[in-house]
Amino acid sequence: MKSRTKKLTAIICILVLAVAFSVMLAGCNQTWENNIEYKVEDNGEITIVGYTDSTLIHEITIPDEIDGKPVTKVGAQGVVNAENLYTIYIGKNVREIDTWGFTNLQGLGADEYGKNGKGFVVDPENPYFTSVDGVLFNKDMTELLFYPIRKGADIDNKMNVESYATYVIPEGVKTIRGKAFYHCYYLREVTLPSTLETIGEMAFFKCSEMASPVLPEGLKSIGKDAFSYCTRTTDGSIKGFTTINIPSTVQTIGDYAFYNCRAITTINIYGKSATDVEALQENGTFGTKWYPTDNGRKMKTYTINYL
Repeated sequence: MKSRTKKLTAIICILVLAVAFSVMLAGCNQTWENNIEYKVEDNGEITIVGYTDSTLIHEITIPDEIDGKPVTKVGAQGVVNAENLYTIYIGKNVREIDTWGFTNLQGLGADEYGKNGKGFVVDPENPYFTSVDGVLFNKDMTELLFYPIRKGADIDNKMNVESYATYVIPEGVKTIRGKAFYHCYYLREVTLPSTLETIGEMAFFKCSEMASPVLPEGLKSIGKDAFSYCTRTTDGSIKGFTTINIPSTVQTIGDYAFYNCRAITTINIYGKSATDVEALQENGTFGTKWYPTDNGRKMKTYTINYL
């Protein structure tokens, strides 16, 4: 009897320890293949929480499952600041991607120097996201999530830029999500669709080579820091970020939307008077220093026309 009691006690202790260990693991980061870090959430699903860049790894997969548990989320700082990734494959179960989830991936979408990287590739069975030519969208393509930084640029093996990228956002896209083009240094021109309604926070942050985009009539919101540090000046036939036309449909502009856009010489505001804009600034609809600045200081080198 004593022997059976000891065995039963030992089994119970082992089970308790196993449960405690599982609970402990649920709150800790663990490492999977190719330097991907993940966390098991309380509901048993998995979130990708980190990635360590390696010169030997040029493509990674956000898998369908890890240890039988579905991978459903890429969290903030999930896969960021990696110079050597050219392609990211996204599994069929991922349904949530943080706006910081895939930022500052300087090699993503690389062509020649990057050994023909594809940018983003989404499993066709994924019901939440899709990719077209390496660009990541939600499934119905009404929202653009991430543009691969190196897509379309011709850069030699010494990192000299021989030609910059241009991109036409497909018609039907209503939202450019925050950080979608974050640090896209090699993007020279982007064509916005007539269907666009929202440009998210930091959507074109530090697109320093980009020419002035044509903001379409129908656009309603420009987010905080949306075009901060878009600083290129006109250089001969090369267009710079020099003119901004604010459509009459724009209802809100976030704080510092054109921060440090020092090359702007003209702002045309349609459908609003100077009094209207002043009132919008006072009530916060047009945010703090939404207009172009020089490191936050007001500039006298541009004119505002109310049309």
